[in-house]
Amino acid sequence: MDNHPVVSIDGPAAVGKSTVSRAVARHLGFMFVSSGELYRAVTWTALESGISAESKEMLSKFLFQLRISSKFLFGKAIFLVNGVDCAVHLSDTLVRQYISRFSRVPEFRRVLLEPLRDLGRRLPLVMEGRDIGSVVFPETPYKFYLDASEKERQHRREMQGIIEVIRERDQLDSTREIAPLIVPVGAWLVDTTHLTREEVVQQILRLLKIQGFHFSL
Repeated sequence: MDNHPVVSIDGPAAVGKSTVSRAVARHLGFMFVSSGELYRAVTWTALESGISAESKEMLSKFLFQLRISSKFLFGKAIFLVNGVDCAVHLSDTLVRQYISRFSRVPEFRRVLLEPLRDLGRRLPLVMEGRDIGSVVFPETPYKFYLDASEKERQHRREMQGIIEVIRERDQLDSTREIAPLIVPVGAWLVDTTHLTREEVVQQILRLLKIQGFHFSL
């Protein structure tokens, strides 16, 4: 079966990827997918199981036995890990602290790649993350990369009540050996520094129309 259309929206932390992607998906009638939620859900499950990212043998066994499925609620994909909906734990402090350690492990990323691609075989998607247009769906022609100044992104994190040093997060995301954060080849670059969420959404929709999408703004 051919893949359905996929709109990929990548970018660093605190550029508004999730809220923008959800709104774009709603306009298009597509399913919204946050790849980061899958990474966080599996990280939480690993931590609950006493798995360390530094223990190759333990992590390999955990990943081999991993079962990932999904359900759809109000236009959004919800990931179930070993049959459990982990949504209430995705923002846990330990998950935020350890997710980057797990995400740097090649086997961890490889195992999580297939469930994301499987969704693209089943449904038209708007998927956001840090490697969607470069790794998960590199062939999609509908690629966007959101960015904003470091100062503005740090401010947004603080307004959300999240303690995170944006510069350190950028360093981790852009220098990891596997699937580093980059601007995907062929992606439209959208600077969100001085734009409202709705302005970013409308800009993406206009660019999609240029590429042949047919829908009402």
